[in-house]
Amino acid sequence: MFAYKSDAVETVAPPNTKSGAESIRVSKKILFVSNSNEYGGAEKHLLQLVESFRDPGVSITILCLHTDFFTSRLNSNGKIKVITRANIPQFLGDWVRLFREIRPDVVVFVYGWFWAIPCVAAVGAWLAGVRGRFSIQHLMTPRVSLPPHVLAAIRQRRSLLGRLRGLLRRLLGRKDPPPWPLWLLASVNSARQIGRSAYLYDTTICVSDTLRHLIVQDFGFPASKVKTIHNGVSVSDFVPSRGQKSEVRERLGCGPDEFVLVCVARLSEQKRVDILLEALARAVRQGVHCKCIIVGDGPRKNQLLEQASSLGLAENVFFEGFHEDVRPYLQAGSAFILTSDTEGLPLSILEAMACGLPSIVTDVGGNAELITHRVHGLIVPRESVDEIADAISYLATHPEERAQMARMARAKACDAFDIEKAIAEIRQVILS
Repeated sequence: MFAYKSDAVETVAPPNTKSGAESIRVSKKILFVSNSNEYGGAEKHLLQLVESFRDPGVSITILCLHTDFFTSRLNSNGKIKVITRANIPQFLGDWVRLFREIRPDVVVFVYGWFWAIPCVAAVGAWLAGVRGRFSIQHLMTPRVSLPPHVLAAIRQRRSLLGRLRGLLRRLLGRKDPPPWPLWLLASVNSARQIGRSAYLYDTTICVSDTLRHLIVQDFGFPASKVKTIHNGVSVSDFVPSRGQKSEVRERLGCGPDEFVLVCVARLSEQKRVDILLEALARAVRQGVHCKCIIVGDGPRKNQLLEQASSLGLAENVFFEGFHEDVRPYLQAGSAFILTSDTEGLPLSILEAMACGLPSIVTDVGGNAELITHRVHGLIVPRESVDEIADAISYLATHPEERAQMARMARAKACDAFDIEKAIAEIRQVILS
């Protein structure tokens, strides 16, 4: 058999016992390819998407190149299969054989981050004869840009004369120049390869206009094949507080009228919860009465716990860990806050907006496509502790403006970011 079978584990979610449609012959097989070591917005988005495929004759398979976050969460209709493999195929031939074995009619590569799936995967799908090829981009890695003099030095080192000079230096016992520029050049070349391979996609879907602009302008994606479809949120599931507010607040010792921030984020470097803690400590020192609920887990948890303690925030910050359902926390809050360094279009902000919360967010990714400054919340520069602290202070001390922002946030979520509309657009692209 093929190489990928040796380390693959296949699971099928328990079928729904509804009769009738299951016996209909499959007319279209759709394969979603995911590579992630954490469950976040891209994975939640993919779950929402695959659950929407109730069409008779459509068969869905998810190929997990790292960890299966889906089987246990699927409300399956009996047609969703999950294949997990421990190792990502490294060579073009492996990808071709993999796609020929699965034999999908359509493949959708889900990029939770820009480098998640090798560019040869798209080439492999094309060579394997997969008729429909798409990608969904959720998060941009900042482009590596080298100054002209560094590029000139790299070219010189890679020339024959440069290599001879390097050999002579080593014979004389001298050290070579630092190797880091070559690593950066490799990153640039890899990005260009991804841009060229994007021509093999029928359509690349970006979750924000900012992300679309970056991959077209900086990475050479063909503009005619790149489309923005914003993330969406279920405005019927995420609603303003209907009683949960008092329950969560009572458990955490927060008063009914106390200003409470909520942050839903993985505790990783990218989310910069450390900046949030510094800004919160500064606001508290300035006399602002404020508490913060942090919902999420991740590799920086212990460091953040120590930081909160050292900043004297033991009674102001509650680390609640990961929760599948974050609605009770959002509904308990006065405002939402996210201080990330980089984003695509965060589902957490949309969920907060639908729950009727104004937001404090950094000006990264598509955040400004969700939040209009002083209309739905406040936009602050990333890594600016002072301005984040000032934003916290403003929302804490201006309840009327905060309430107006909350109403506007809920209205925008309902009007512009309903999940049903977003999923329908993606389905139309894939199925057409």
